Amino acid sequence: MADASERTEQQWSDLCGRVKALIPKQVGEEAWYLVIAAALVGAPTPTLLASFYTHLTKIDAGFSSPERASYLSLRFRDVVLKAIPLIGMPRVLCVLSPLAKAEEQLQMRAKTSVLTEKWRPKNINVQEIHDRGAATASTIYGPTLLPQIFDSWGSHKEDMKFNELFVAYGLYLSDFEVMTPLETEAVVYSTISCLGLRGPGLWHLRGIGRLLGARDQGVRKVEDEPLRHIEIRVHQMREAVMAVVEFVGTSFVNSSNMKAWATTEEVGNELNGWGDD
Repeated sequence: MADASERTEQQWSDLCGRVKALIPKQVGEEAWYLVIAAALVGAPTPTLLASFYTHLTKIDAGFSSPERASYLSLRFRDVVLKAIPLIGMPRVLCVLSPLAKAEEQLQMRAKTSVLTEKWRPKNINVQEIHDRGAATASTIYGPTLLPQIFDSWGSHKEDMKFNELFVAYGLYLSDFEVMTPLETEAVVYSTISCLGLRGPGLWHLRGIGRLLGARDQGVRKVEDEPLRHIEIRVHQMREAVMAVVEFVGTSFVNSSNMKAWATTEEVGNELNGWGDD
């Protein structure tokens, strides 16, 4: 699809239908719009997330009520907050301003905005947040891959490890008040893949599989779901994010290096499988 800053309502509806059909139901019945939103945060045109919000609240009956629109706004805010450690604050702010404008009554909303209690300094317990970040990171990467990643940072290891566990995972990616762990990992995979970073994209493709139950054959139980079924779902997640990138246009396909995105087969070839924990 050629690049354009705006899309027709039919094009948005077609994208929604395609992504809905691809996202595994195990990830969440409403994970589809989070995956779309996460990809759009990194798109070359920063107004696309706002356009997507407008489409959902004006066209989709599921978000037409004030209550549902407010819920959607909260969920989009969480996607944007979780993008901070992934793509950086400048990019996030470029996306946030058009989104806020799309919600209408901008000045009134700004005047009545209230800081969420969890972000108040008095409520931030560094050790607790660090510990929850470490627990989430261990679940995503597993006890074998995570230490290998840390060791690859050499003399920078300990300072970067603390920031990874406390800031990236502790403050943001382990906060499951608005999104579930699986929804969060789907958002992380979508956001990182759209940056064109193949290595981290591979780690989080594996992370989605692990959260869906993928483990290496040696530790699987008879009653466990066949690994191939889980791998199909992971592949569908990959295809869903690709659908959003293609929807945005050629420049996004190129900047995200989409043709080089990792596959489920490469989880085994490059990371020695899904883990045996």
